[in-house]
Amino acid sequence: MSVEIAQLQIEQMGELRDFLRLAYPHDARKSDPHFLNWYYQQNPNVSIERIPVWIAVDNGKIVGQLATILVQLKAGGVYTKAIWILEFILLPEYRGRGLGKRLVLAARERYPTMITLGINEASTRVFNSLRWAPLGGIHRYHKLLFAGNSIQTLAKFGLLRAGFNWLSAPMRFPNSNQTVTTRFELKHASSLDPAVDELWATASAQWPCAVKRDQKFVNWQFREQPGKVFHVIQLYQQGRLVGYTILFFRKGPISGVPPKAAISDFVYDRESPDEIIEVLLEAALQVAVNLKAGSLVTDVLDARLEAHLQRRGFWRIKKSPRFMASTQEFQDLIYSPENWFLTRADSDVSIFEEPNVS
Repeated sequence: MSVEIAQLQIEQMGELRDFLRLAYPHDARKSDPHFLNWYYQQNPNVSIERIPVWIAVDNGKIVGQLATILVQLKAGGVYTKAIWILEFILLPEYRGRGLGKRLVLAARERYPTMITLGINEASTRVFNSLRWAPLGGIHRYHKLLFAGNSIQTLAKFGLLRAGFNWLSAPMRFPNSNQTVTTRFELKHASSLDPAVDELWATASAQWPCAVKRDQKFVNWQFREQPGKVFHVIQLYQQGRLVGYTILFFRKGPISGVPPKAAISDFVYDRESPDEIIEVLLEAALQVAVNLKAGSLVTDVLDARLEAHLQRRGFWRIKKSPRFMASTQEFQDLIYSPENWFLTRADSDVSIFEEPNVS
């Protein structure tokens, strides 16, 4: 019997878990029911009658999947439903038979606009064969804070770790060449103010292409994700939300000390953008330093924010997650990397990095 391609039905979730256990034998989270329920069904953009996952089925057995997140994509002045491809995998014995192409083409029938970040070589070959547009990559930045804490093998060597931490002290707060004003109010929380919808309506005018960040979607990603706690910093000016950033602190071998922290998302208003960015970056760095995080990393595609990161001592890593897209309607906009606003929230990293709570 030939392998069939179909969109996943809700009653097939048990079979999908069995497949994921085979496909990811060393990653139990990928097949955890709580994670799958959140990932596939609780996304506020999704209807359970149309889960945006496509499967390859051989004689009733799932042997491959194309798993996506349904998003509202801003392209110019309009929003369109698009899929952001996160997982693309076949069992080894089914690779090289054209099933990857068939999965992507089946998804394209329902969602003609598709994006992906952080794909591997095999997936890239499939997308290239289907003439997806290569858009370079999202830029990855890194800042060392506590060198000793960033090296997990030093966890048992307190004096040596302390020495490395002391040597890296000058790197924590270099001069930013910006004057941080005091006319803003910072609030720390675990979820976002409903005013994020109003913020996005004004802030998004800066970027021709971006994934919509409304309160339901952002809270789904950063408040409701199983096994993870994120730190939200919100910035207000005269009572109005003008920006936010979201931090993730990785668990490490030293109790209470994260070897790495990440800026998972970052949004700023179009009025006084440089001041807003500077205040939020200062706050993010302060939280990371207070928790003695080994380093602070982020992924971003936005020239203004990147300039501030570099001024703050972040250095750009050469190897960054690949970025590709396919669309029929918005090629002039979507196929130009300079039109995009992307953060770590738009890649698979924020979904698949290890949980930081039990």
